[in-house]
Amino acid sequence: MDELEALALALEVEKAELKFYLNLARKAGDEKAKRMFLFLAMEEAGHWELFEEKFVEKLIEECELPAVNRELLEALLIEVENENLSEVDAVRIGMEQEKKTWEFYEKAASGAEHDDVRRVFEELAKIEKAHYELLKAQYDSVMKTGIWMDYQDFSLEVD
Repeated sequence: MDELEALALALEVEKAELKFYLNLARKAGDEKAKRMFLFLAMEEAGHWELFEEKFVEKLIEECELPAVNRELLEALLIEVENENLSEVDAVRIGMEQEKKTWEFYEKAASGAEHDDVRRVFEELAKIEKAHYELLKAQYDSVMKTGIWMDYQDFSLEVD
């Protein structure tokens, strides 16, 4: 997969994650969960904008539009078949999605040809991993296996 294909795929992943979190926020009964899902949706929208900027720059440079590899896209996205997910299932699926995304971005960064594209993938891989940690904390809270969400034991800030 070349750099332009990786950027196109990243755009589709971020768009799908944005829709996923907005849908979960709409359905969440718990206000804290709703706020968390809206926060994650806004983060994904910001990621989409970053990738869009790099994609357009690269597209102008190459003057060709790659087709998104649908098979790879489907492998990167978690399909949600049940519209009535429990909070636990929604958070677990979010964790799985964030893990797939950060691993893809790490791989895309290692294969990037240009430093600025590599840095975007590296930065967003860190952010997606932080999203995973946020969801994990929520999961632990709901399952009573970790900290409560009212007490932040980690940071979403990345170096």
